[in-house]
Amino acid sequence: MFQLVVFTASHQAYADVVLNLIDPHHRLFVKRLYRDSCIRTGEGGVYVKDLRIFLPSRRLEDIVIVDNAVYSFGYQLENGIPIIPFYDDKHDEELLHLTQYLECLYRTGGDVRDHNRKAF
Repeated sequence: MFQLVVFTASHQAYADVVLNLIDPHHRLFVKRLYRDSCIRTGEGGVYVKDLRIFLPSRRLEDIVIVDNAVYSFGYQLENGIPIIPFYDDKHDEELLHLTQYLECLYRTGGDVRDHNRKAF
């Protein structure tokens, strides 16, 4: 249903170790973006993931970003899907809820930002 891209504020050396465990054959994620693709906000600031990096090959109305830190998608809030961090809770259902929401986005089509405005 979707093309998956990892867009992390982590350094590549660290992130690739984790991603290579999840996707050792590089089949799940079509692209990996790291801290050097983020924008740092001021001295000692946070790293923001500006989705305009995907233009012109992708339209913003077709892109969602899932992150546990809302500031990460602060430049395109309407594209963001906030998610609760996972901390070893065997009863955590956040990924299940996310999957259902993404399937709904896929079925209904249209501008993802319209759906996100209503949901979040």
